[in-house]
Amino acid sequence: MHPLSVVDEWGPLREVVLGEASSLYFPDPHPIDEEGIRSPWIRACRRAAYNLVAGRRVPEWLRRRHAAELNRFNNILVGRGVAVHRPQTIKPLAGEPRGLGQMFARDPIFVVGDTLVVGRLQMELRQKEIRGLHWIIAKAKRQGTKVAQLNDPAAFLEGGDVIVDWPRVYVGIGKYASNRQGAAWLQGVLGSEAEVIPVALSDPGILHLDCCMTLIGPRRGIIHRPSLRHPLPAPLGEYDFIEIDGRTRRELGSNVLVLDPGAIALQARHAALAAALAQKRYEVIPLGFTFHAGLGGAFRCATAPLRRASA
Repeated sequence: MHPLSVVDEWGPLREVVLGEASSLYFPDPHPIDEEGIRSPWIRACRRAAYNLVAGRRVPEWLRRRHAAELNRFNNILVGRGVAVHRPQTIKPLAGEPRGLGQMFARDPIFVVGDTLVVGRLQMELRQKEIRGLHWIIAKAKRQGTKVAQLNDPAAFLEGGDVIVDWPRVYVGIGKYASNRQGAAWLQGVLGSEAEVIPVALSDPGILHLDCCMTLIGPRRGIIHRPSLRHPLPAPLGEYDFIEIDGRTRRELGSNVLVLDPGAIALQARHAALAAALAQKRYEVIPLGFTFHAGLGGAFRCATAPLRRASA
């Protein structure tokens, strides 16, 4: 690993942690799965389905679908000269909440400026994921990297909510992930070098900010405005955004990954978004990622950039 640095979301990607899908287990039901579902009958059916499989290994055919999506993405990254690291495969331990997935590497750790941040996940069933990333944290410490770990039991901060546009750092505030205490803690870590700006989500069924907004260039991004409370905090409201519709948002269309200032990986099914990006002279790299999107994440969720070069 080279010295870590991430000061924006679009500088040439040099080093990244990509999730992995070697060990998948079904979780217990979680309240976020019922957000927006009004029918008690549908809620009951969903709970019953979860309870039938909770704690069991995901069938091999389904695990392979997730692994194949990640491996295709890995090949794209490596082919473009990106150094790719993967989490160490773990298994659930006795006493831990049921369920396990290590595909979404973005949330437990992330780099802001030159600091490796070890966040704190609100969903207890996901907190075990950090065990697969301990080797990266240890290596960063040995290399002299500044590592900041959130230990306040009242604070939560997850990488999917953190969008860097130095010296501004936008932090999504929602019901089931990052909160204002976590954003305040990050401001304390960064001090006067950067300004942490909370961005409130309007839909409790959306887990992270990057599920409805991301940045793809200087003051340029992709957004589903109804998913955010308005007015947007300054200066975010002045950015040039590509607007997406509700269906594209639900399919995680905003959850793209910028590989360099002119190239973006996105889901192949989002043709309208691809056309809008092409009009702005981006190289569009379409990939299938529907199995991951079905679990609430896509390309940005699956990656934790450790190093981006200056754009």
